[in-house]
Formats: sequence, C-alpha cells, structure tokens
Amino acid sequence: MSEEFETPPSEPMPEEDAAFTLADLRSKWDQLISATPKHGDVWNIIPRQFWEKLCSTEASSVQELVQQVGKIDCRPLVDDHGAMLPEDQSPPALAISPELFHSLIQHFGITGGPVARTMLVDEASGAVSIERNPPLFILHVLSKESTGVTRNRYSSVLHSRMAFSLSSTSTFQQLEDAVRSQIHKNPRATAPIRLWFVDANAARDMPSSVPVSSFIDSPGRKSLVTPNLLDRTLHSQGIDSSKLHIVVEPADRKAFLVDVYLESHMEVLDYNTITSSGGRCGLSNLGNTCYMNSALQCLTHIPELNYYFFFDLYQKELNTSNPLGYKGDVAVAFSSLLHKLYGSASHSAVTPREFKYTVGRHSSIFHGFQQQDSQEFVSWLLDALHEDLNRIHQKPYCEKPELKDEDVNNPEAIKQLAITCWDQYKKRNDSVIVDLFTGMYQSTLVCPSCNKESMTFDPFNDLTLPLPVNKKWFHELIIVDLSPDRSSGRKPISKLEVELNKSSNFEDLIGYLSSFLNVPSKDLFLFELFSNYFYRDFQENSAASKFYPINELISDNDIIVAYIIPHDPDNDVILPVLNTVQDEDASYDVAEPFGIPLFVTLNKNRDVYSFGTIRRKLEQTVKILSNADIEAKYMELKGSSTGSRFTAESFPLLRDEKLAVDADMVEAETEPENDDGYDSDISMSHPEVGADYGFTIKYYEEDGSRHVPTRGPRRYQQGLRPRYQSMLLEENDTSKRPIYVPQGRPSFLKLPLLATKLPELKRKYYHYPAYAAEVQKSDVIEAADGEIELVAQDSDRRSLTPIRTDSEQKGEVKESDDDESGSNYCELQSLLASDTIERHAPPAVPPSETGHEAGSEISSPPAYENPEAESMKIKEPKPVLVDSKTTLVCEWDSSIFKQFFKDREQQAWEDITSIPNPVLENNKRKLALQQKSTVSLYDCLSNFSTPEVLGEQDLWYCPRCKDHKRATKTIQIWSTGDILTIHLKRFSSARAFSDKINMVVDFPIEGLDMSNYVQAESEEPLIYDLVAVDNHYGGLGGGHYTAYAKNFRDQKWYYFNDSGVNEVNDPREAVKGAAYLLFYKKRKSSAFAGGRSVEHLLNEGRQSFESKLEHLRRQVLAVRQQVQLYDQARDEVLQQAEAKAEADRQRAATAAQQNCNESQDAAPLSSSSSEDDLYEDNPTIVKKERPTSIEQPNADYEISRKQRLLSKGVDSPRSVHINHDYSSSVSNVASPTGDVESPTKDFPGAP
Repeated sequence: MSEEFETPPSEPMPEEDAAFTLADLRSKWDQLISATPKHGDVWNIIPRQFWEKLCSTEASSVQELVQQVGKIDCRPLVDDHGAMLPEDQSPPALAISPELFHSLIQHFGITGGPVARTMLVDEASGAVSIERNPPLFILHVLSKESTGVTRNRYSSVLHSRMAFSLSSTSTFQQLEDAVRSQIHKNPRATAPIRLWFVDANAARDMPSSVPVSSFIDSPGRKSLVTPNLLDRTLHSQGIDSSKLHIVVEPADRKAFLVDVYLESHMEVLDYNTITSSGGRCGLSNLGNTCYMNSALQCLTHIPELNYYFFFDLYQKELNTSNPLGYKGDVAVAFSSLLHKLYGSASHSAVTPREFKYTVGRHSSIFHGFQQQDSQEFVSWLLDALHEDLNRIHQKPYCEKPELKDEDVNNPEAIKQLAITCWDQYKKRNDSVIVDLFTGMYQSTLVCPSCNKESMTFDPFNDLTLPLPVNKKWFHELIIVDLSPDRSSGRKPISKLEVELNKSSNFEDLIGYLSSFLNVPSKDLFLFELFSNYFYRDFQENSAASKFYPINELISDNDIIVAYIIPHDPDNDVILPVLNTVQDEDASYDVAEPFGIPLFVTLNKNRDVYSFGTIRRKLEQTVKILSNADIEAKYMELKGSSTGSRFTAESFPLLRDEKLAVDADMVEAETEPENDDGYDSDISMSHPEVGADYGFTIKYYEEDGSRHVPTRGPRRYQQGLRPRYQSMLLEENDTSKRPIYVPQGRPSFLKLPLLATKLPELKRKYYHYPAYAAEVQKSDVIEAADGEIELVAQDSDRRSLTPIRTDSEQKGEVKESDDDESGSNYCELQSLLASDTIERHAPPAVPPSETGHEAGSEISSPPAYENPEAESMKIKEPKPVLVDSKTTLVCEWDSSIFKQFFKDREQQAWEDITSIPNPVLENNKRKLALQQKSTVSLYDCLSNFSTPEVLGEQDLWYCPRCKDHKRATKTIQIWSTGDILTIHLKRFSSARAFSDKINMVVDFPIEGLDMSNYVQAESEEPLIYDLVAVDNHYGGLGGGHYTAYAKNFRDQKWYYFNDSGVNEVNDPREAVKGAAYLLFYKKRKSSAFAGGRSVEHLLNEGRQSFESKLEHLRRQVLAVRQQVQLYDQARDEVLQQAEAKAEADRQRAATAAQQNCNESQDAAPLSSSSSEDDLYEDNPTIVKKERPTSIEQPNADYEISRKQRLLSKGVDSPRSVHINHDYSSSVSNVASPTGDVESPTKDFPGAP
C-alpha cells in the first residue's frame, strides 16, 4: 500500500524562485512544460487536472495562486500497491520533467507519494509514451535437493516471496545487479549467479525455494540469460509490461547447481539404470531409533511395496478423509523417505528426521526417543499406511456371519463362511497393504459342557508364533508359618520357589501353595512388603486379581510373603503385628518397623477383652523373628513363678483398693474357675515383672479415630500400585475381610498405648512393679517433707515408663533425679544381661484414657473418700481392647533390641533357608537346556495350532449354556498374504521386554512350505522365499535392532546397522537367536505378488514412470541446451574481450613508440622550457615519457579487469537507478502480497 504523507510548500522560497514574480514563474513553468523527454528518462507523473487548474486560475500573487490551486494529489493515479491504474480507470495523467516537478512541489506541496515513470520514445515515429507499469519480476532461488535445513547465504530469503519492478529500458546487467541486491544481504556482493526466465503459468505455484530436480522437471519453457545479452535492454528482448518469474541459480562453490545436476544425472535417466541401482543406503540413528530403522529397511526392500511408492502410485489412492487415517501424512512421509533411499546412489545414509517427526505427531508411543519394539512399529506403520491408502471412503455396516450348529463338520459351509468374512472385510478395507500382507485366522471355541462350537475368521498382517518353550512363571516367596503346633517340621520363616504357567492367576498360586505346603487354602494369606511394611494386600481384591495373569500381578522383584495362619473364620479375628524400635539417635525422634510384619489370632468372644492374653500371644509370635531363645530368657526372668497364676493377694499394695470395690467383683477376680473371663485375666500379671517389659504394646486404627497421624509418600498410604487401582471395584466392605492391614503408614512414636483402654485398677495390676516403685517413693517423700500434696503435684513428672505416653510426647514428663530410689528403668532393662531380677526398678504405670498418669492417683496408700464411686468404676462394662481393624505395634526397648535383633546372625528374616522343591529344579534345568537349543520354524508353526483351555480371566460365554465357560480354543491359519510377516514371540510382554527367549529358530532362506499349515485351498503352491529379517540384540528393556535384507535391484543380501551397510555373502548368517521378524514373499507365476490388481497397478505405474522419465529426459536436454548456449556465448564474449585487449595493447604500444620518437626529436628545441629542464635533471623520467606512463597501465588494468569479471559471468557492478529523487512508489509492487496482474507474454528465446 502506498505511503500516505503530505508535503507543504517549502519555506522559505527557493533562492532561484524567491525573486520571481508570479508572471516570471508562469513563464518558467511554460518553458519547462514544453521540454521533450528522451528515451529512458524518468519523469514525474501528475494529474492533468492539476496542471489545467494551475494554468486557468487567475491570481495576483504566488501565495494566492497556491491557496486557490491546492496541493498536488497523485493518489488517484495508482492503486494500493503503487502500480498505475489503467487509463480507463484513472484520471488523465501528465508527465513533467523532474525540474518542473521539483519547482511545483516547492510551492504547492504534495499529498501522497510522488509517482515517477520511465519515458518511452518510439525510434521510428518519435511518439512519447509513459511506461505505466514496468515489468514485475518475481524471484525464486534454486537450491539443492534437500531444503529442510538450508544454511547458506540465501537462507534468509528462501522462504519469503521476493519481487521488484524494473524499467524495460534497463539492461540485463542492471537486472542481474538488481537480483543480486535482492538475494544478498551485502548489496555490494559480486557472487556469480545465473538468471532463468520460466513460463509464468508453470511458475504460478512455484515456491520461493526450488530444488534443482523440481526446477528441471517443471513444465514450461526455461530461458537462460546469456552473457552476450547483459548490455542489451529488456525492451530489446520483448520485455515490456508483464509479470515475469525468474529462477536465480547461485553457484555452489565453483560450479552452478544445474551444471552439477546435469553432470550426475545425464547418464542415469534410463529406466533400467534407475531400477537396477539403489537399495544400499543406511538410515541415521536419531537417538534410540534403531527399532524404526531396521523395520524401514525390511519394508522398503519388499519389491511390490517399493515400486508402489517409487512410482508414486500412492498419490492416486490417498484417502485424506478417512477418520481412522492420518490425512495421508504417513503415506506421503513414507514415500518421501523411500525416494531418498532409492533416488540417488551418492548418499551412504539418509537421516529420517521428517519421517520420524510425522510418525511421532500421530502416535504418542513413538513420539519421543525411547527405545520401542520393532514389531509394534511395523504393525502400527502397516495399519497407518492402510488407512491412509484405503480405497473405501464410505464403509458399509456388515453383520458378522455365524456358522450354524449343523454345519460345524461341513467343509463347504466353513469355506463359504470364510469367503463371506473376507468379502465383508474387503468391503470396508481395501488397500495395497491388504493386497500384499493380509491373511486370515480361523478361531474355534468348544464348550466343555455342551460341546457347542463357535467359529470365526479374523484378518492379520503379521503372524505371531510363540516359541515352543516351557511357558512357566517362577518366583521365590517368603513363607511365614504362624501355626502354634509347628508339626510340619518347617522353620517359622523359610523360602519357597514356586512354578506356575504364565497364564495362571492368583487362585492358581494359592492352590499351588496349599498343595505343596499341605495347608488349607483358607489359612494362606499373601502380601507384598516394602521397607518392612505392607505394600499390597492380595486378599483385598482377590475377585479382580483372578482376571490378571500371575506374571502381570507379581513382578520379578516384588517381595511376596505367604503367611500360614490357622484360624476359625467364624470365631477368630486376625490382627497384624508390627515391631518397631526407636532410632539410635534420639534427636530424630522417630521409630521404624523392622523384620517382617506378623499376625496374631484372637478369639473375638474372649481374647479381645484380655490384655494378658494379648500380651502372651504377642510374646509367642514375635519370638520367631530372632534366632536367640527369647522365650527361655523371659521365663528365666520370671524365675520359680513360671507357669503359676497370681491372685489379688500377690499384690499387697493393691489390697486396700481391692477391698474398696464391690465384693462380688473382687471374688470373681480371684476365683480360679473364672480365669477365662475378663475379670480373671489379672492372674496373668506378674507382681515383679511389668506387662511392658521388653516391649510396650501400642495400637493403630484406621476407622477415623484420632489416632491416625500418617506421614510418608502417598504410595505408602494407598498401599496399591496405580495399575491396580482399577481393581478396586468390589470387596470394599472391609468388615467381611478376614484380615485388615493398614493402608496408611503412621508415625509410630505417636501411637497410643493399648493399656490405656484398661480400667485403672487393671492397669495397676499389669504394671504393679511401677506402681510399687511409685508408692515407695511417695512414702520417702512424705516422711521427709510431711506434705502428701506436694507429692501429688509433682507426680506427673516422675513417670519412668520406657514407652512414651501422651504427656511424654508433649515434653511434660521427665525422669526422676533420685537415683537412690531405685527408679532407674535402665537397670531393669539389663535384667536379661545380668540374669538377675532387680525388682526395685519397674516402669511407671501407663496413663488412663483421660490422659492422667496412673501414678498421679496412687502416690500415697489409697484412702478413698467415696468407696461406692470407686466400686462403680470397676463395675464398668468390659472394654473391647482390639477389633478387626486394629494393628498392634510392639515398640521394643533399644537395649533389648540390641540383644536379640541387632546383629544379622540374630535376625531370623535374613539368610532364610529354602524349602526344597525337586520338581521345580528339574524343570528349570530342562528349560535352560531348551533355551540353548535350536528349533525349526516348522516346530513353531505346528505348536501354533495347539488347542488350549481358556483361563479364568478369559472365560467364553456359551450361547447354549447361557453361562461363561473355560472353553477350548484352537487357532489355525486359514490363509496367508503374498507377503508373509512372521513375528517370533521372544518376549512374553512386548512392551516390557520381559523374559526374552534367545533360542535359535532355524528358518529357511528359500522354499518355506506353508501347505501343511494353511487350511484354505490355494490355486498356487504356498512356497515362500525370505526377503528380510529384523533382528533384536540385548536383553530386557532395551537392546539394539539391525536388519538383513535382499536388495531386489541387484539380487544381493546386505546387513543394515543404522547408517552402516555391509554386503553379506551368505544369507544364512541371518539364522541366529537375534532373528525377531521374518519377511517372506510368495513365489508367483506372475511378475509381482499381490494378485492381478497389484500387478496391473504396478504395470501402469511403470509405464507412467517411464513416460515421466522420458519427459524428464527431454526437460534435461532442453536445460542442457540452454546451458550450452550460455557457455558458447560466454566463450564468444571472452574471445571478443581478448581480441579487444590485444588490439588495445597494440595501439598502446604504437602510440608509446610514436611519443618516444617525438620526444627525442623535440628535445633540442625545447631545452629552455621549464618542463624540459625538469626532465634534464632527472634522466630516468625522461626515458619513461609521461604519456606512456599514464595510458599503458590504465589500458592493461582495464583489460585484465574485464577478463576477470567476464570469466565469473558478470560485468562491472552498476547501480540500479529505478527511481528519481521523487520517484513513484511503484517499487512497492515488489511486496510479497502484491498481485497486480498484467498481460503475460512469452519471453522470447535467446538470439
């Protein structure tokens, strides 16, 4: 768009016009308007109306005239792009000389931009005309074949549309200089270029950057500007007013790009030459892309697929509207890559960056640079190519046919069903991929109850063959036997390696353990542990777990513990038990679990009320964690009282409190026949050993109580891996579960004591040593001070319990400083070390549930003011100490822990003894031998059709039985494609690369006979020959891919390792344990595989390719002819320059000789002149003679300069003067958006 600006009259008046009156100015303007332009002069254009108004307006002064006439407005003469409008669409224009225009704008000013045009004078008639719209030149820069990343001096303009206008009176040299100034950042650059005029219609859609091959193959005439035209005008060659396209050809190093292309392609533009070369180019690894490179080498070496894309047949079958496809992007990218691999033999490797980007854009799996599975990539790529090339644009709905019951043994009915299934598939899927690769499976299901048979036919592109190996799953489990009798002879903690089929599920594992260990299934419970804590509860979702194969449910590195817990499901409750110890560095204030979590079984009608029973069962359970005899040490500690029960009389300090309670309750507590009742469990207390000796009992509940502070990562709190969250659909009613394990991970030091749930009197019995110590200490203080109240006030800080209470955790409780009182708990903790009972140092009594310490109320001998109230307290309902959601935590004293658990040889959970399993060991030896052996591909094919019974996770719904059944499934190969892709299933899970099988499969290079393995009848023998092999080296989770492929163009085998390519003498080298994908081609009586449709398609493609090749040959010859004309003209110019230079040298020599002679003759006559005197004083200068010293060097320099410039194809640089000082804005036509259409004329050929 033209620039809008206004120029006011100049102030002050120009000096030459300041003294002029209005009459003088009019006289001057009349003289200037009568001037006649010369051909090529640049004059300014103004509206004729302005000049007429100027001439007709009467005024007395210049100022009055300016006010009446106004400013010059040239805007109506041009369009938004600065091009002059046609004469019938614009007001009449007047061309004036620059001198007149300069004078007018100095007085009147101007609105808008000035308009300047070149004046044309006809030589014959002398008629003058305005070059209203000079030729518009649109530039395209020639580039090498790959324009993806261009790093040269033209890179800044390759992707922008360049255009400019230039007068037809300019010379071709000026045009070349103008082009050079457009494409070079440095306007003074003199790099050699050549200009090609191309047909405007053919170049309408030509990009700004044109590869050499596209330029030569483009239609239309191409004319090269030869050196002998550089001094001629554009008008002389018929370039007047039009839009012209120029392809700028820069020089690549020392040669022009077209010359390089012609030199390398002239002799290969032959169909036989092209189709017999190529196929030996590697693919660069972009970073873990070897899986893609090996697959691409295999696919591109399939002749029919190669020709289909090499002949560009895909362009006619692109389906850009398929919602299942990728708008043709994948097919186009594959074709582009194939052309690079087979288009030129000059490259040793190609970088598939654009192809990888396209694939990653449409598939998240292959988006990044992680190692992927090559078979998955082949499967995805074939499916993507099929959908991009699907000939079916509107897919019809098809009802899946079924086989009638009476036809299950009718071969003709089965054959007809297969034909119907194939026809229905072809109605929705029809592409070159289907023609070449697709075969069909025949799948048969038989109900075990009613023998109902269901038969289906399904397509496949690659045949997956499981290797005939022992498909077993092995895992080592920790067995924790919590049976009280130990009759099995097993150690409490042992290891057992189990063996199951990989298709087995969780129920199969339970069944295996039950049979091997000879225990009921109901007594087996499995958990995964992590950091000595529960990580996953397999019982929680047992119904969902049965639908997952055992190898998916349990990974190789999972720590799985199987607990044997005998119990009565109706009357018992099973509680998890954790053992913790405080960190040795007390400043951390943290306790962590150790060992293996355990379980205790309690009678829910009796034991859950008894603190003593719970303590006794915990002692029996936790002893299995240590190889030391904890139980013997504990019994030795109790001494002669072992095995006896105590009555209230054994606790004399509590005798008065006992008398204060209800007599019936006290009697019930002391009578031995009621020992099993709640009130009798004090008989399990010990007057000399407290119930918190060695470890204290804490509890943790996840039912929303206040005692659930948790910490740690989220995975500890959830307890399940993310992939198992989807199983949480059922069994959420925890009340029905036999075991409830915590999903949260609590802060163990902050857990409450289980003893806080006991009535106060019961707590005193179970912690009698602590109570006695408090009473004794209070007596000492009372005797010394006489103030019992002071003892009561200070009782809160005299607790010596090793298990922290709530008040301790708040920092309110401190140990007593009275060492002489014998209240140092550390002395008691050394009992086992000294084998001596120091009964004067028991721990303090745990606090009540209200948070007050028991010792605060028994600091003096009891003297209750209200015995009835205290009696009512002991008659409170029996408290339930634990329930099904309670987790018991045994917090061990650090000194006791060191004696029994700290050293590795004492830890029973380390260095566990394995339970012998002879059958498993024998099977593992057989499997190891089998994996090292060699099997035949025919063995794999035979094993493929072996019937198998569906697992519990794959039940089939029988329409006759109306129920899900474990049917027998048989898969057979009904038909195969002409290209047979065989996937050797070396990984049990391809995504995880788990359990790779490295056995060698012996497969034939030629003559694979599929006749015995295909059910459908075939008109031709099913004989296949190998064409490619995709290899995988390495182990689990990664490795490296390579490929072997037969190059159908030279009939040789090659080994492709990314960018490296090596010829292979013997294709049997491919038969090794790394072979992963095998690509076979069926022997056909016709030239191509894929049937008649593919053969017809490829023949048409070959004919079209030959026609295009012939057209390209003609185009190359035409371009070559232009180049030859250019070279011929360049040689002629050089010869003319040399001849002219020789003539100049001769004339200069003759003139120099004449001057020398004249100087010698005139020397005596001019001796008196000052000049002669000067030369006489300097004899050297006299000999040189001034004319010779000036003219000769200038002539030689000029000649050498011209020769040097002509040898580069350029003349001396000249400035391009398109516009004058007030030139038109026509240069804005060069805007990339400028689409000013002018009559297009063909550029005439070179003279």
